[in-house]
Amino acid sequence: MNRHYRSDYSQPFRINVTPKEAQWRYLSFRVLALEPEQIQQLDTGDSEIVVVPLSGEGSCAFGKETFNFSRTSVFEEIPDIYYLPPRSTFSLQASKSVEVAIGGAPAEGKLPARRISKDEIKTSVRGDANVKRGVSTLADADGLTERLTVYEIHTPSGNWSSFPPHRHDTRDNSSYHEETYYYRFQPENGFAIQRIYTRDTDLDVAIPVQHGDLVLIHEGYHPVVKAPGTNAYYLNFLAGDVRKITAINDPEYDWVAQNWTGNPIEVPMKH
Repeated sequence: MNRHYRSDYSQPFRINVTPKEAQWRYLSFRVLALEPEQIQQLDTGDSEIVVVPLSGEGSCAFGKETFNFSRTSVFEEIPDIYYLPPRSTFSLQASKSVEVAIGGAPAEGKLPARRISKDEIKTSVRGDANVKRGVSTLADADGLTERLTVYEIHTPSGNWSSFPPHRHDTRDNSSYHEETYYYRFQPENGFAIQRIYTRDTDLDVAIPVQHGDLVLIHEGYHPVVKAPGTNAYYLNFLAGDVRKITAINDPEYDWVAQNWTGNPIEVPMKH
């Protein structure tokens, strides 16, 4: 089972992971790069799709409508995003070099294609101290998608996120939700470490993550820490057996949510 993918910058689809390749049930995830004036025609098949612009200027066209988008970088702006139901065709065109993320999951086709405006996207701050991060809720409502949930997370230099560690893999009365973590760093030579572990199996891995990497969360707790000097963005797509995500914290660290400073020691100094 491959949990870690690097971007292939020689291909238009820098990342292209299907449920079959991921060895799970629902999520697909792609990152598409287009040069100026290039057009990519796409079909959603049996999945609903959410398109998230990452950088550049271009347009997304479906039905009889064409929507222009522009985003300097994932660290500067909240984007308009685009929802496409199953059995839809759409196209992406670059006016300047463009990168977009495309996440999908099987759906019935209950909802219409639409633009989800940046004005509809809620932002908030979670945690505090060195566990402080920003959360943009791109799609997390029955009226927006059938199965997909989408977040953008911005984590300042050196901070932890996805903390307290939590799981959503059916164990401990949690829901079953697959999850992608797609990373961008500022500066680009920064890095993070994502740990994936359980307390009831032998799963315990630590993944060194670079700019443009994708990590798949099949099971277990999955906190992540950024190196000092590394500001981080990651894009989460989730899909599971039910719409509502029921995540359960690791009981060993649940207390941190009530005390974000974590009772730091004073550094011993000789006077």
